[in-house]
Amino acid sequence: MKMNKLYWNQVEYNKIKLYFTCTRNGITFINNPNAGISNIYNFYPELDAEFCFDKQVTGPYKDEIKAFLEGDIKSFTIKTDMTGQKYSAIYQAIREIQYGCTITFKQFCQQHPFDDAEVKEAILNNPLIMIIPTHRILGVDYSNSYRKLADFNQLLLNIEQG
Repeated sequence: MKMNKLYWNQVEYNKIKLYFTCTRNGITFINNPNAGISNIYNFYPELDAEFCFDKQVTGPYKDEIKAFLEGDIKSFTIKTDMTGQKYSAIYQAIREIQYGCTITFKQFCQQHPFDDAEVKEAILNNPLIMIIPTHRILGVDYSNSYRKLADFNQLLLNIEQG
């Protein structure tokens, strides 16, 4: 993944800090709760970018992430920049899971023509938690991934179920 400038900011919600990055084309990454921004290199090992803090560029993304966490919106309208993502078709299918609904990993794989191992890898390497709502897929073991999100996933499900 090659970018000239990568803009970053953070969202705070109930003692949770979420760092995120974006380009001028869309949001690229939302980090694990309370983890530093350098975790991005686990997802984009070839990343070559200048990190810039610019509230004007990141403001719309911050506002929408915060609104989702506060339960004010049920879907995202912000643009995503998935340049170089090999799982775009899987991520698109995951984005079709409705707000407040869940599906098991097995059910998801049965309903879509993707290889089970690729689906699991896509979920574990999801760069845009919440926006690509992998928290709605139940029965995924995150213990050997960079995304150790069991508690955060439950928080997101609780927000969605009101």
